[in-house]
Amino acid sequence: MKTLNIFYFSGTGNTRYIAEMLGEKLGWLYESSLFDITETANYSREITSADCIMLAYPIYGSAPPIPMRSFIDYYSSLFHGKKVMVVATQYFFSGDGAGYVASLLEKYGAEIVAAEHFNMPNNLSDMKILSVRNGSKLDRRLAKTEKRADAFVCRIERAKPVFRGCNAFSQFIGYFSQRLWWMTGEERKRKKLKIEPSRCIGCGLCAKCCPVGNIVMKDGKPTPLGSCVLCYRCVNLCPEKAIRLFGKRPPKAQYKGINKSDR
Repeated sequence: MKTLNIFYFSGTGNTRYIAEMLGEKLGWLYESSLFDITETANYSREITSADCIMLAYPIYGSAPPIPMRSFIDYYSSLFHGKKVMVVATQYFFSGDGAGYVASLLEKYGAEIVAAEHFNMPNNLSDMKILSVRNGSKLDRRLAKTEKRADAFVCRIERAKPVFRGCNAFSQFIGYFSQRLWWMTGEERKRKKLKIEPSRCIGCGLCAKCCPVGNIVMKDGKPTPLGSCVLCYRCVNLCPEKAIRLFGKRPPKAQYKGINKSDR
């Protein structure tokens, strides 16, 4: 059987959920393996040995997160001649969330065999304008997501894969409506993470869970280093709700992620 190696970045579990789901649904065609791109120093063998690769990531302002961009840049020479599926997760709309990476990979000589967007629950828990849902309140959205996953796999089976966000109009919308603004101020946003001293108990969970080591413990207190990748993992895991990123105050309710045992 052909092999599919899935490389993903996931802040609060949404993208991992989709990556696992697609790996299972494509089981009739591929023997799939999942790899968190932040866990291992070198994935050269896993890239070169796979018959097909899937890159899965969340979209921030119509742009892939910094860890995925760094991953693609680091392994750019290994994508030449590889078949690649691109999967982007988003809260609402990105225009060319998958198409942006697809076009980049094509420049490196990859063959894009599918590209799709999946709408997932909101994890920006410190943003008052966006509601946070957990548990059974996620059922309706996740049912729609699984339906789209079934359609994605069905189209691959019929050799008529979807290429979401890959046309010129989607790329125009993605760039001018979101990505231009987002990436212009991205470095400034990376320094916005704040930890409220009055709430923090120095448990160190935020430092342990950060996928890029942006938070370190100094004198028993967590200290951000200014290189946040905006994944919201620490904001939603802090037991004292002491961390905020884009909001003016820490969250009242945190996103707990998708509990697969409840699905």
